[in-house]
Amino acid sequence: MKTKLLILIIVAAAIGLFSYWYGQKKEAVISHKLPPQFKLGLVNECRKIPRFITQLNMQQPAIDSKQQSHAGGILIRDVATNRTWQHPSWQQSGYLAGFDRDKKGNLYVAPLPYVSLTDNPPQKQNQIYKIDANSAQMELFLKMPSGEIPDNKNPFGTMGLFYDCDTNSLYVSSLAGSKPRAEKGVIYQIDLASKKVVSQLAQTDAIGIGVFNTLKGKKLYFGSARSPHVYSVLLDENGHFIGKKHYEFSLSTIQGGDSTVVKKMIFSKQKGKFVMTLKETEFGFRLLAENNLNRKKYHFHYSLAADKWTFFALNRE
Repeated sequence: MKTKLLILIIVAAAIGLFSYWYGQKKEAVISHKLPPQFKLGLVNECRKIPRFITQLNMQQPAIDSKQQSHAGGILIRDVATNRTWQHPSWQQSGYLAGFDRDKKGNLYVAPLPYVSLTDNPPQKQNQIYKIDANSAQMELFLKMPSGEIPDNKNPFGTMGLFYDCDTNSLYVSSLAGSKPRAEKGVIYQIDLASKKVVSQLAQTDAIGIGVFNTLKGKKLYFGSARSPHVYSVLLDENGHFIGKKHYEFSLSTIQGGDSTVVKKMIFSKQKGKFVMTLKETEFGFRLLAENNLNRKKYHFHYSLAADKWTFFALNRE
């Protein structure tokens, strides 16, 4: 009896030691430095302006996705003259919001319901459209692989988009299936070459997302749709999600900050420093709340010495 008990104790200790060793080894694997094939900093500098925009002869063309300014779709607006242009196919999915472009100049856009679901029916929310860089024709690109369709309790599907040149990936945040008390959102990595979802971060409700190459690896940053918190998660050499979500900071703890959520992330390089700019909005899984815009912008510098983002300014659009 004593012999069996001793054996059980030894086996239990061995399992515990192995689990600890494996955990340490796994942690060491995901706590890597930036792979040598990637450059520190911005990951989307290869993006091109769509050819059709350059042919519009506008002085300062800009993509306008603000729902209040037009009757659906997106517009190309000349900031200098306020002249606008829209391709006939751009209103087929109702209102659009999140967008990004790839290395060929193709635009990827996500639908976003505004005021009512008449123009944006729930079954068409959790998908992405592609606008051809040359013809400007918009077509359905991909329906996100969610088991639940947006409804009146949560009319939102795809939200934020961000393109990574390093892996030719489009990252997309989706809130489809989530409820005020149930977080079921997903951040997807789409390989644009195969048009397939190749990795995903489940149980994550996010709106604004962005990728940046830090000293300790490629990271995807995202703003929670449920709080003013910003998180990050490591990506491997293929852009796949690895490791656990890591809390970075909260807008509410910044002087002058609010309890709003991050709707958009912009990374840039200014005066030799990397800058992350966050735009905020009110959000509560309700149509009207989403349109109660708060136009504050938060600016952060990337500290090479500390490998973290440091807040330095707050202003309004």
